[in-house]
Amino acid sequence: MLLTVDRLKTYFHTSEGIIRAVDDVSFKIERGRILGIVGESGCGKSMTAMSIMRLVPSPGKIVGGNINFDGHDLLKLSNEEIRRLRGDRMAMIFQDPMTSLNPVFTIGEQIAEILRTHRGLKKSAALERTESLLQNVGIPDPARRIREYPHQMSGGMRQRVMIAMAISCEPSLIIADEPTTALDVTIQAQILRLLKGLTDSLNTALILISHDLGIIAETADEVGVMYAGKVVEYATTKELFANPLHPYTIGLLESIPRFGEVKEDRLRTIKGVVPKLSELPEGCKFNPRCKYVIEKCNNAEPELIDTGVGHLVRCWVDLNKSKSK
Repeated sequence: MLLTVDRLKTYFHTSEGIIRAVDDVSFKIERGRILGIVGESGCGKSMTAMSIMRLVPSPGKIVGGNINFDGHDLLKLSNEEIRRLRGDRMAMIFQDPMTSLNPVFTIGEQIAEILRTHRGLKKSAALERTESLLQNVGIPDPARRIREYPHQMSGGMRQRVMIAMAISCEPSLIIADEPTTALDVTIQAQILRLLKGLTDSLNTALILISHDLGIIAETADEVGVMYAGKVVEYATTKELFANPLHPYTIGLLESIPRFGEVKEDRLRTIKGVVPKLSELPEGCKFNPRCKYVIEKCNNAEPELIDTGVGHLVRCWVDLNKSKSK
């Protein structure tokens, strides 16, 4: 197993109290596989990724759990050791390439710096390799583009540059945090095909974070659904979409418009909003928004239970029985 995250907890101690941004999260991923992580904004998806990369912003702190990456206990590594892994063996594609790229350096300089740092290449060799990387991610005229600055490129081009940076050292793990946000659907499809192709060709594990279930359905092998800092459901993509067992997952799927489907009624929605992490309800964190809620949901929080087919769910109500009625 390439990456094992076990009962990870990342908390923020603030004036409002303890913010449990990531609370008891566990999952695994192998080389050549794609894990999708979905949920609404504020559910802990990005902070889970930042925790794996050891980039949790202050005053956040990883307070519990284990992260094992290819035999390395990431939480026991020194800052220097984790810096050597980042960009080399593990890489992250951030949500907004415009704020992730340095505006005062050319695209070529920024990618070449990674190669010089982690691969020890000379400047000329690093720029030559950079040109090849830009060509691999579908950027036309890479010899010219390496001399351009981020503001001279479109959003889709900048996202491709971020992908080129991420794969420059052929890492074993890539985390892509909303890599298609703010891109039109045509560019989205191109970026997703590119990521999937790189996963296959490099045998790289990919963690794909998104709020778009359509993207996850097309791309991921397994899916983890997060809510209020916890994984509430985990299964293969085929199993999760065919047989969702958590009320939150069901609500997300019911809210998706389907091509060719004509309905007089409006799309279903999940009532309410994701609660503030400083004001979480007692018991199951989804209970104020759940249409299946029972008394036990208000008093005790369920554990993540395996239903017997590798399909894990955190819920007191057996929705398989509810569906069959």
